[in-house]
Amino acid sequence: METKIISVVGEKGGIGKTTLNIILASDLFYAKGKKVVLLDADNPQYSIYNKRERELESLDEEERQSMELYPIEPVTVANLQDAITKHYGLVDYIILDLPGSLNVEMVKGLLYVEHVFVPFDHDELEIDSTSHFYFTLKNNFLDNDERILKSIHLFFNKYKLVKKNKFAVLRQQFLNADIPMMKSVVKDKTIYKERYRNTLYPIPDHKELGSKDIKHFFEEVAQLTQ
Repeated sequence: METKIISVVGEKGGIGKTTLNIILASDLFYAKGKKVVLLDADNPQYSIYNKRERELESLDEEERQSMELYPIEPVTVANLQDAITKHYGLVDYIILDLPGSLNVEMVKGLLYVEHVFVPFDHDELEIDSTSHFYFTLKNNFLDNDERILKSIHLFFNKYKLVKKNKFAVLRQQFLNADIPMMKSVVKDKTIYKERYRNTLYPIPDHKELGSKDIKHFFEEVAQLTQ
């Protein structure tokens, strides 16, 4: 089995990377039938691993026993390679949730990622930091003869339809600078955090089917990692 190692990642917290890693993992496993493992490397919080534990506690024993779940494992830089080796070739996707800052843990974690997806908002400071983060990744991980990283893709998170013209201009500026932008976006919707950020269930089949809804983002991720 060909395993892809992917991560939604950014150099600062609050950009929605953990939410998107969870929703993406749940969609790939529950809705697409892919074999998935999610490695939580955000030490020491381990917010995804702890969230799964809380979600399981809300179920009765019979429900817990009957559910088929994708594994969520807390990892550290020290044992990350062992965790990846354990699952590599046995699953379709290893999704790695990294710390929300460009520190030693993130840099070491990125050594194992094949496809990176970088969310950012239409904010002047965030635009500057995201473009700098992209070129840091490109120069240090992508343009490297011994690279593991195969691709970097930027996308708009917290996208607002009322600012679609501003987002369109920014997209073109990034494309003109040879920075790859995804066609799909992730809209600014509280439901992603409040309801759909769930490790036990996917987004319902009849939801999020609009032209700029999140299921198009899922489809593009799957295409870009083939």
